[in-house]
Amino acid sequence: MIAKILITLGVIMACMFMISSRAKPQLREIRNPAEERRKKQLRNGAIAFMILMVIAAGTMIYLEVDARRAVVTVHVINTQSGEKKSYRAMKNDIHSDGFTTLDGVQVFIAGIERIEIDSR
Repeated sequence: MIAKILITLGVIMACMFMISSRAKPQLREIRNPAEERRKKQLRNGAIAFMILMVIAAGTMIYLEVDARRAVVTVHVINTQSGEKKSYRAMKNDIHSDGFTTLDGVQVFIAGIERIEIDSR
């Protein structure tokens, strides 16, 4: 029963689609050359802007990835005693609670210590 209703609705929808898709007579358009030229210039400007944005984004991503792979000196300072220890680590291996040195040693930072990063 439902199948018959669905088939009937499908036939009705197909007929409506066929009727609506018939070619309608079109009026002849006279194009303004100045308007066409302006549209072309706007489209070319938009494409140039998009290319510029893609190049800028790629450059920024490259510089960010390159900066993360830099080797920096990390100073761990005990705020109570003033004792200072220095380590060498990759910049992307440094987190708020610790870091991993170039030698593979994991250093965890206590609550009374602070980190200073020297990028020289």
